[in-house]
Order: sequence, then structure tokens, then C-alpha cells
Amino acid sequence: MTVTAKPKILLLHGSGTNPTIFQIQSRRLTTLLSPHFDLFFLPGPIECPPGPGVLPYFEGAGPYLKWIPDSPTQENELYFISGLPYLIKHFEKNGPFVGVIGFSQGAKAGTYLVRHLEREERGVKFFVSVCGTAPFKGKGKGFVDVLKKLGRNKTKNMHFIGLEDPWRPESEAAVGLWEGGEDEERVRRVEGGHHMLIGKEENEFLREWILDCC
Repeated sequence: MTVTAKPKILLLHGSGTNPTIFQIQSRRLTTLLSPHFDLFFLPGPIECPPGPGVLPYFEGAGPYLKWIPDSPTQENELYFISGLPYLIKHFEKNGPFVGVIGFSQGAKAGTYLVRHLEREERGVKFFVSVCGTAPFKGKGKGFVDVLKKLGRNKTKNMHFIGLEDPWRPESEAAVGLWEGGEDEERVRRVEGGHHMLIGKEENEFLREWILDCC
């Protein structure tokens, strides 16, 4: 009997964590998705200190990783030299993927990845941002400059924004980088701070939305 492989989803962790930590942080969602999809947790390429809320629970669970350098100058210069090619390489090596789910800085990195895939006309079916931070601005290769020339990302998208998240303004700004982002059906503002989805209702809603996309 032929066993049909499940479609794959790429999951990108936040800054100062890693795939093992992210699997624990996202366990309520991944429990719902795993019967339908293979879930691939990619590690960020840059070592860094633990992120917000990581300690003391994940003490000794390093190395702690991130996707993008902290300096705006470094972001513009180094991410396009190393970070984005790293994502593209592993997307191609471990795919194909039907969608991307990013948390915090992982959503920022995922925004660039999806933009690249769209430009090459080989995109994914959906993108999900949870407490995403806004892509960097500025001259040169800043994402806002790219958008001015190419328009907003067109991939079907969903955004979860924590009402008490200290980075909420960035999450709100990032929504505008996606086509349809002004549609309130694409934006779910949930109780809580800067963390993965906790409530049963929002996790089940996202599972059904992803299944509809696929």
C-alpha cells in the first residue's frame, strides 16, 4: 500500500530561542496540525542571548538563536548576504512547503522569504504571523523600499497580535505589508503578551484556516 506523504509547514522561531524551545511554546497548535501536516522547525543561523521570557524556564536549553542581527545597519547589509540565502537554501532542501508560520522575529524573516518566493513565482499557499515584528526600513535593501517598487506580499496571510504585547505597534505595522492585511478577517487581536497562541479557540481557528488554505 502506498503511503501518501503529508504536506509540510515551515515554522520559524523567535529571537533568543531555538527549534526545541519553539516546539514546546507552540505545542497546542502543533498538536492540532500534526495529524494533517509534517512540521519542520528550522534553527536560526545566529547565536545570541536568551530572548524575552525564555529564562528561567529554558535555562540551559541553548544554544539560543536568532535570524537577523540587531543593528539596523547590519540588518540591511548582513541579512541579505547570509540570512535570506540561509532560509532559501533550507526551504529548498527540506521542502516543498505549503506554508510558513513565524513567531516574533521568525515572522519578520518569513516575510522576506515569502517575498523572495513570490518574486520567483514559486510561493507558498499561506503565511501566518504570531506577534510578528516589522521588517526593517531604511535605504538600500530595506523591505519598505522593496514594497514601494513591487507592492505588498500577495500570499494568503493571517496575523495574530497580542493586545498586551510590548511589540504590538510593530505587529500592527507589519500587517500593512501584506495584501488584504486591512481586512479584519486577516487580523486576530488576542488577549496576552508576546507569546505563541494559548487559547483553545484561537488555535482551533488557525487549524481550520490553514486546512482551508490547503
